[in-house]
Formats: sequence, structure tokens, C-alpha cells
Amino acid sequence: MNHPPSPPAEARGLGIALVLGASFIFALGDAASKMMVATLPPLEVQWIRAVVVALLSVPVVYWRKGKAAFLTAHPGTQLVRGTAVWISSLLYIIGLSYLPLADTTAINFIWPILITVFSVFMLGEKIGIRRALATLVGFIGMLIIIRPGSSAFQVAAIFPIGAAVLWAFGSVMTRGMMTTEPPETTIVWSSLIMLVGTTLLLPFYFVVPTWREIGLGLWIGFSAAIGHAMIIFAFSRARASVLAPFAYVQLVWAAATGYLLFGTVPDRWIVTGAIIIVASGLYTLHRERVRRGED
Repeated sequence: MNHPPSPPAEARGLGIALVLGASFIFALGDAASKMMVATLPPLEVQWIRAVVVALLSVPVVYWRKGKAAFLTAHPGTQLVRGTAVWISSLLYIIGLSYLPLADTTAINFIWPILITVFSVFMLGEKIGIRRALATLVGFIGMLIIIRPGSSAFQVAAIFPIGAAVLWAFGSVMTRGMMTTEPPETTIVWSSLIMLVGTTLLLPFYFVVPTWREIGLGLWIGFSAAIGHAMIIFAFSRARASVLAPFAYVQLVWAAATGYLLFGTVPDRWIVTGAIIIVASGLYTLHRERVRRGED
């Protein structure tokens, strides 16, 4: 089987640098979200983020693709996917209101492993015993972090877990639509679904924000838009299998910002579970490369 040539080393290096930078920006955005949910409802935090993201992304997409970007052959699929991404984001923000930043991030990073599970049931992909075992090991890592049945267990862990499940579900739906839906269309629909959904619910949760909270909200929106743009640009420069492992650096950024801004230090269970999840995810990526015959 013939495969496209590997991108030059310079392009791969730029792609890796962009992923590392985006991971740092995402961690700072999460830190700002955690600051905001201390005084504002999570839905309102998400609404401010949705407004900024829509104002930044929709005009750019319209400028690039015109009205065609808003048209889809699968409106129902886009609606389901967009709703999944919206609820995933909301659950993650709710999790930040109860759990330390590093804990929430570590638990949520089970999503790359969940993608493997959903790909089997939704796309009919075949996985071997090695990838199946890697997936199981990843779940064990998550259980080590949340420690169900122990005195350290927190019910709030369900929020980042739910966020990971819905994000993985939405990601697999995105993969299934790649042959029929341009990425610009998916971006527009996701942005508008989140904006409309949060706007409809906002009257039930609205609290007048301070200027500080508005500033933090603007940063959350900018960080989301800029970070995702950096990710898209990075994946145009290097293969996903090369870049994906570097996304785990966000766990380090989350631990660092959590310590510097909130004075929280991950305990040995969080660190152990996170290492197991990362190792499982990296091995799954390795098996993907082997299966596809990539260099």
C-alpha cells in the first residue's frame, strides 16, 4: 500500500510546537474557567465562551467559504454532534467547580481511549487484543485517580468522565462525517449550537458579572478559538499520530497552573493514574501507526 510522503522535519517541528503551545493555552483557559465558576454559574461561564468563539469563528468561516459553510447534508447528525460537544464542555466546566484543575484534566484525558471504544461500535473498526488491553489499562488508570469505594472518592468525578464520554462520541461522529462534511461546516454548526443552547438556558442561571469576570470570560473564548486554530494549523503540518502524544503535555500545564494559581498539588494517586492513562493512550497511538503502516 502506498502512503503519502512524510512531512519535512521543519513542518513536523512547527506542528509539534503549535500543539505544545495550544496545550498551554487550553490549560490557562481552564484555569480561568475555574476562577469564574467560583462566583458564576457554569452555564454562564460557558455562554460567555460561546459568544466569543462564535464572534471569532463564524465570520472567519463565512469569509473563507461563504454561505456554503452553513449548509449541511446531515443536519440531524450535526445537531447531535454539536449537542454532544456542548454538553461535554458544560460538564467539564462543572467539574472544575468541584475538583482541582489537575484532577479534572487527568480524568478527562480518558477521551482518546474512549474514541477507540466508540470507533468499534459506531464505525465498525476492528481492534486487536493489544489495543483492547491498552484500552482496559487506560480505564484502570482512571479508576486509580477517582478511587471508587474509598474515602477519597468524589461523586463530582462523574462530570469530567461524562465530558470525556461525550467528547469522544462527538469526535467519532466527526470522523464519520469527514468524507461528506467540510470542517468549516462542522465548526460553524458546533459554535452556533453551543451559543443557541446556552442562550436559551441563560435566563434561568444569569448572574450579573463583574468586569473581572467579563475579562476572564473573554480570555476563555479567545483561548478556545486560538487554541483550536493552532491545533488545526498543526495537523496541516504533520500527521496526527506524530502530534497527538504531545497533547498530553496539557496534564503538566494543568498541574503547574493548578499549583501556581490555586495552591493545589496532585497526590500520588493522581500522578500514578495520569501516567497510566498517558501510557495507554500513547500505546494505542503506536498501534494505530502500525495498523496504518505509517513511518
